[in-house]
Amino acid sequence: MKPLKARTRSVSPSIRVPSEHNPLKSSFANRSSFFKRTVNKISSLFEKRRYKPIIFFILLIFCLALFHTILSPIFPGGEYHQLLIEKQKYDSIPYIGLDQNIPAELIEGTTIYHVSKEFGPATLSNVGQVVTSLASSQANNGSLDVNVIIPYYSFIKRLYRLQKFAQLEVQIRDSHQKWKPVKFFVHRFLWNITSNPDDPNGKITNLSEPRSVQVYLIGSPKGVFPLDLSFIADDATGIYSSRYPLSQDWQDIFFCKAAAELITYLNTDIDTPLFDLKEARGVDVVHLHGSPNALVIEFMKSLYVGGKFKMAPPSIVYTIHDHLKEHLYSNSIVNVQKFIELKNYPKVRSQYFNGRQLYTSAIGIDQAQMVTFTSKIIAQEMVEDSMDFYAKELIIPSILKRAIKGEWIGISNGLDFNLYNPFNDILLVETNSNFPKNIHNFDPALLYAESIENSTQSLITTSKFNAKLHLVREGLLLKEDLNRTIVLFIGNFQYTKGLEFFQAAIDLLVSKNIKFIIMEDSGFPISSLKHLVNYYPNNLVIIDDVDFKLSWGNLYRTAADILFVPSKTESFGLMAAAEGLLFGSPIVSIGSEKLKEYLVNKTNMNNYNSYLYNLKDENNSELSINEMKIALNNSVDDMIRLNNNPIEKEIFIRKIIKDALKLGWNRPGGPIEEYIKVYRTALLKLRKKLN
Repeated sequence: MKPLKARTRSVSPSIRVPSEHNPLKSSFANRSSFFKRTVNKISSLFEKRRYKPIIFFILLIFCLALFHTILSPIFPGGEYHQLLIEKQKYDSIPYIGLDQNIPAELIEGTTIYHVSKEFGPATLSNVGQVVTSLASSQANNGSLDVNVIIPYYSFIKRLYRLQKFAQLEVQIRDSHQKWKPVKFFVHRFLWNITSNPDDPNGKITNLSEPRSVQVYLIGSPKGVFPLDLSFIADDATGIYSSRYPLSQDWQDIFFCKAAAELITYLNTDIDTPLFDLKEARGVDVVHLHGSPNALVIEFMKSLYVGGKFKMAPPSIVYTIHDHLKEHLYSNSIVNVQKFIELKNYPKVRSQYFNGRQLYTSAIGIDQAQMVTFTSKIIAQEMVEDSMDFYAKELIIPSILKRAIKGEWIGISNGLDFNLYNPFNDILLVETNSNFPKNIHNFDPALLYAESIENSTQSLITTSKFNAKLHLVREGLLLKEDLNRTIVLFIGNFQYTKGLEFFQAAIDLLVSKNIKFIIMEDSGFPISSLKHLVNYYPNNLVIIDDVDFKLSWGNLYRTAADILFVPSKTESFGLMAAAEGLLFGSPIVSIGSEKLKEYLVNKTNMNNYNSYLYNLKDENNSELSINEMKIALNNSVDDMIRLNNNPIEKEIFIRKIIKDALKLGWNRPGGPIEEYIKVYRTALLKLRKKLN
């Protein structure tokens, strides 16, 4: 039986080596060819002795300029920068967190504008998943006016009918360092919410009108080279790339300045129709996501000082999504000066600079009304336990200042059932692998009375078996996989995901004849594991093809028995572990930081959903590997035992799915309510400051 062609370009589950295509390759080749022709012409002039010194000098200058041009797209700002920072030790302070007495409510119609590089169709990382889920859940709340501002990536026009909204302009320095007005268009479209992100059944009830998120798209300035190359992308995988010779810095900073101009326009061009029942609002809250968007604050400040706001400026909430990498984002000072007047900024705000780079994360932390982090536990540990991570000196002083005032808030992400839904996924429905919707009205006593074979209730174990069966029929699993345990890993091959544990895990699983499926996200370093498939072809599968994962990923998730999350610092642990729980798989993990919030270790035989191990010694991974092997071995042994007791297995799987269903965005006291409290606090702080 051939695979479903409408769902994938290829069905081979074997190793997929990342494309070796280099977008800079052709440009390097052209430059090299041009260089050779030029050298040949100039060398002919060397025969004339009197021209030799002059020609040699010109050739030297030309080579230096060419070398600089070649390196510019590789190192933004045209130069390689090295972070030199003196390691500091900081005193711990108590974590205050949110004031629980603050009402979780805002005036109806309060306008929220999320500023992000990712949303909806333009989602490449967990940041995009979080922003999409958060905005959708807020809009589904019904009382908020939710909007998103992202770049106008070129592939989006193929997906939606866009409406031209406004033509705006920003000031940018030209080649003579003179300020020049640059015009750009803003388009928009409605992101319709067709299902409830907090209901696994996907139902939206009691709606008087359809819910939607207004998405504004910042377009590139046409006719202004090379900025007119901004946001060109064939699909979501290209949203963090820039076309040569445009530097990534220019593209990022232009978006920040243009977004600030759009927010100013939205807060200025306000007109309430004569017979409208309620007054039109401007922009109440701007929610910035990640350090690449932190400069929006600086540009908004300059516009407010310039008197361009018709109404009071909006309050600003800044969210850090990743404490390991996000603060390392920087822009070259040379590139920043093209868009903003720095003057004495490097002296007055020296804490934001290192070498020739401007590190923007601390700007967002210092200047927003409220700062949030996407985990309560990590937010608390960062200020109370002096958590150590690379270059923490860039942001910890700013975080501590905000934490003392109760303006540093940890809010753990919710689980969006629209992203990965084992109940309604189309492929799962077509293959009879979707989970039954009797999660909350299932009768275990009736199952014991009837037996598995004669059950009148729909069973999740049947759905999981059907998923395996379909993968076998499609040639994506072996026949013997129907009756053996499947362990699944989903994530990035990187140090923070516990790459050093993989060899030991593979050896253990192969010795127990377990199927190990690695569904990889980033493709680096694939070469370190791909050779193992040749040694264990019946036990190991590695998948890194993006289209293949999108087409078949949920079927593999459904078929899996155990999810392996060997992460040392899982910044988006909820997206990994809770996803496994939702698909009925217990978790094997270090259980550090975010994962502690919802993983229950097997210390209680009747109330666990995971097998956790400790990171014994950072400098001696062997100790931790032994702990991991014990946890992984126990999970496999328990699953084999459950396979021999299908009624107990059915009840256990349903229990861990219920654990996942408690993690929705709109759960009582959950992230939506907490963000509303943060917005309310930010609005009050801004009002107090203005008064």
